[in-house]
Amino acid sequence: MVMNIEDPKEKGNEKSFALFALGFRPFFLFAAFSSFALIVLWLYELSGKITISGYYTPAGWHAHEMLFGYAVAVIAGFLLTAAGNWTGMKMINGKQLVLLSVVFLLGRFAPFIPELPHWIIATVDLAFLPLVALLIAIPVFKVKQWSNFVFVPLLLTMAAANLMVHLSALGMIDISIVLGSRLMIYLVILLIVIMGGRVIPFFTERGVVGVTTKTWVWIERLSSLSVILMVLGEVFFSDSVIIGYLAMFAAVTNFIRVAGWYSNKIWQVPLVWILQIAYLWIVFGFVIKGWVIFDINESLFAFHAFTVGGIGIMTLGMMARVSIGHTGREMVLSSWMTLAFILINIAAITRVIMPMFMPHLYLFFIQFSGWLWVSAFIIFFVIYTPMWIRPRIDGRPG
Repeated sequence: MVMNIEDPKEKGNEKSFALFALGFRPFFLFAAFSSFALIVLWLYELSGKITISGYYTPAGWHAHEMLFGYAVAVIAGFLLTAAGNWTGMKMINGKQLVLLSVVFLLGRFAPFIPELPHWIIATVDLAFLPLVALLIAIPVFKVKQWSNFVFVPLLLTMAAANLMVHLSALGMIDISIVLGSRLMIYLVILLIVIMGGRVIPFFTERGVVGVTTKTWVWIERLSSLSVILMVLGEVFFSDSVIIGYLAMFAAVTNFIRVAGWYSNKIWQVPLVWILQIAYLWIVFGFVIKGWVIFDINESLFAFHAFTVGGIGIMTLGMMARVSIGHTGREMVLSSWMTLAFILINIAAITRVIMPMFMPHLYLFFIQFSGWLWVSAFIIFFVIYTPMWIRPRIDGRPG
């Protein structure tokens, strides 16, 4: 049954402030706000009502901030919280978390500070991901949880992708700024594939009564390997037919994987079906990317299947679930959030699928999809902000 997530026990904590008690709180808040604020600005830029100028080009700013701003905020919030669960160690909070948040925010606003040297803009923005990697590495290294150490090099590789973007923006390397952004898309997808294999079957079995998911060791290995090959292919064989074959391989292995998690019963639980649908959008992105072999479509559709569909829907679903769990609430969802889940899926369909069949309405679909996305995240922001800034309702720390 779908019910409201408000709890009467919460009223006693209304005047308390807990935004910096644990990593997911400030960074999910930043992500939630930026998710709709960035798109509103981008939609006004596209319509010619404003001009976004400064360190980045308008398109470069849009891509960079959705990936290294929004997506990285979600990743940081998730990992800085999950690492405490993995290791049993206390994670960064209080003043240290405030300082880390300031570093992140400076990276967002520095490009628009007049006459600020560009090398300072790049340095400030580049500092964040290595800091998060270090904060994850310390507890994982201390307890020798090597299986979780994989996220450290992954975060550092994301920092390298960001470095490519900045070096291109600074004119220091002769490559397109697009390559760094494409690399980052695949790295975020890789992180989702790694984490998805751990948490989606678990969340499915815990959230849906009577469901037992199926996993196969060889599929688990191939699903991650296929995305790693896509990362390498993007770096060394960009726009080659090889990418198409690698994409089809990734689509098949990851489809088999998510098929093993599926049950008709998941439709009773929005916090479960949203994650599985998001994973299917990633599979669909690989399918569209694979079609390049046959010259069926442009790669741009694939990247928006990954970003609007896979990354956008998965991050919304994960933030919704993690926030409920780590604020001491029952795993139930309000009807408004179910509506937000529906809206963001319609946004993905409108942005990716509809322009394939009606390319003459491409700009209309961009605008319509954008406002659907904005609506979904405004709902999320309004409902969840009180949870992030107040203490847990069960009185536990975090």
